[in-house]
Amino acid sequence: MSFLDKLSARMPFGKKEEVLEYFFALNISNEKLSAALWTIEGRSLKILEEASQACSSLDDLVPTTDKLLDKVLGIRELNVSKILFGVPSSWLTDGNLKEENLKVLRGLVKELELKPLAYVETAHALVHFLEKQDSIPPTAVLVGFEQNHLIVTVVRAGKLDGVKVVARGDSSGASIEKALLTFTNVETLPSKILLYGSETSELKSQLLSYAWMSKLSFLHFPKIEVLQPEMEIKSVCLAGASEIKGDVHYTEHHEEKTVKKVTAFTAAQEEGEANGKEEKAQEAAENLGFVVGDVSEQGKETKTEPESESEEKPFESPSSFGSELALPEEAVPTSEHKLSKRRFLPKLPKSPVKLAILFGFIAAIGIILVAYLFLLKAEVKVFVEPKVLEKETQVTADPKQKNVDEEAKIIPGQMVEVDVSGTSKAASSGKKQIGDPAKGTVIIYNKTSESKSLSKGTTLTSSGLKFTLDVSINIASQSASDSGITYGKTNATVTASVVGADSNLPSGSELTVGSPSSSQVSAKAEGNFSGGTSKDVTVVSDEDQKKLLASLASDLRRQARQKLQEKLPGKKILEEALLEDNVKKSYSKNINDQASEFSLNLTIHYKGTAFEDKDLKLIVGKLVTTQVPEGFELNLEGTETQANVSKLEKDGKLIFLAKFKAKLMPKINKDELVNKIKGKSAKEADKILKGMDNVLGLDIKLTPSLPSILQRLPVFGKNIKLEVGLK
Repeated sequence: MSFLDKLSARMPFGKKEEVLEYFFALNISNEKLSAALWTIEGRSLKILEEASQACSSLDDLVPTTDKLLDKVLGIRELNVSKILFGVPSSWLTDGNLKEENLKVLRGLVKELELKPLAYVETAHALVHFLEKQDSIPPTAVLVGFEQNHLIVTVVRAGKLDGVKVVARGDSSGASIEKALLTFTNVETLPSKILLYGSETSELKSQLLSYAWMSKLSFLHFPKIEVLQPEMEIKSVCLAGASEIKGDVHYTEHHEEKTVKKVTAFTAAQEEGEANGKEEKAQEAAENLGFVVGDVSEQGKETKTEPESESEEKPFESPSSFGSELALPEEAVPTSEHKLSKRRFLPKLPKSPVKLAILFGFIAAIGIILVAYLFLLKAEVKVFVEPKVLEKETQVTADPKQKNVDEEAKIIPGQMVEVDVSGTSKAASSGKKQIGDPAKGTVIIYNKTSESKSLSKGTTLTSSGLKFTLDVSINIASQSASDSGITYGKTNATVTASVVGADSNLPSGSELTVGSPSSSQVSAKAEGNFSGGTSKDVTVVSDEDQKKLLASLASDLRRQARQKLQEKLPGKKILEEALLEDNVKKSYSKNINDQASEFSLNLTIHYKGTAFEDKDLKLIVGKLVTTQVPEGFELNLEGTETQANVSKLEKDGKLIFLAKFKAKLMPKINKDELVNKIKGKSAKEADKILKGMDNVLGLDIKLTPSLPSILQRLPVFGKNIKLEVGLK
């Protein structure tokens, strides 16, 4: 930005109002549609409104979309016609829309009179959103919850291993397990599960108690987190914004009550800007698996004449100097207006004092000019565009290795171990009845001609309630007399099997004896049963203990990594690679103990392998050196590395998948460049530098600061400090 531009930007008048273009976004999932109204302000994505509605049939796609777009538009007086689509993985084959789904989108845009921008696979958009948010490619299991389905996505180092859709069962953990078991090509699952969709907060506590380690190939108990609401439609919007304008970031935006004035586009402006944005989107489309353009044209094969390359204007970044002001040419006097030169020739003063002042003034001017030449200094920062090479390979950190083996991709490792202890509390959620069982006396009848014996603990039943004999008994056989048959009988005491007043039977209640049939032995209550009482109390459940253990173990793992990192500041320690070698745990309450809360004391001995990041970068250098194009050089210090643990062997060998993002810097001869720009004006230097390949912009700072009309770079190259870097 020039000095005059900066000045006008601070004025309360004369500012140009930013012209914003607005877009729709529509995400299509198995059971619902989500829509959004969004725009780009500077480098920020602004989502003005979101809405969603259930929709599981393609027949309802058009009317439901129409309602949602009306809802997100609301009362805003905007003319929005361009729409971006997020589509499920099942709609794609080899990255392209299936023909039947392509027809669906064609019909939708035609019916609603919309212009399609592009479509993106929702899974890819989610991965891109997480990478933007965390500044590193994600490694995680993504689980999307719908009413009847789960969408399970496995992503490692920013790359999709696959997307599975399964029916949602009674146990969410079991449904996720079912989906993950189909990923047979994944040896070790990422130890992080990210939840999005409906009811995720309630489901998180459920999943924390699931037995992941015994059922699936996790290296350690997975960390479970809940992503922000409406994650899918936000991810689709960010993917579209990134394709239109490159490095765009998203932050939560709450629209103010006053509606911002929108400057209308002229037809020419809209068409020109749209073409420019679409060209930019087309160039970067492959980064996200993005397909750009009118879906109505996809799949049609047409032969076109090759178009000549359009001239591209070089990118002009704002200059820190003011534009040179064009001064009006002085009017040249005609002959009739010429005056005697004598009138304008100054006369030297004859006074010595005046002569001294004059020569002093001339000397001062000379000193200032010399100082200007020798003392003027400049700092020039040249911003270049790097090329990025991405590579991934399996690397082993071996404690027995002394030096980096670039061929075998083995780096020296160091065994580390630490004990970490901690205490945590949790509320109990189990329920249990406590109280006393009912007791009473029964008469037991023997209806056979042989005596019967019943042992202690024999079960008697009445209306589903169970009782047991307190003692063993013998019952005499039945006997015959003139009046008929008399059953053998005896009295015995019984106790209810469970506590509660329900077992307080009234006198005369019939009971069935367990082993003999009722035709042989029967029983009847002798008097009322009594003593049965109960009440509900809160107890510690097995699930309560598992949740607290998982939560505290996760905290201790983080503490272990921090402690080891403090001891070894120059080393890299992966939290996921720390193994629990020995665990000592002590609960304050056992399972089924009555308590409103309980605590856990936990001590874990962690073992792992540390390594140096510089050793990893040596492997990078070996891998990418042969792929550096002419005119570029590898900037090893600017290389980004990421490690995803595969396994830690018993001998301490750490095997992990290393992903590298190497930045290749353009080669620039600084001395030659300084010679080109020395003594030039800021505008001339700007033109020279921007005419070079891979230069995005520059920043010039002069010391001392001078008015813009006097701003020139030093004539001596040694007074120019030139730095080359990234914007």
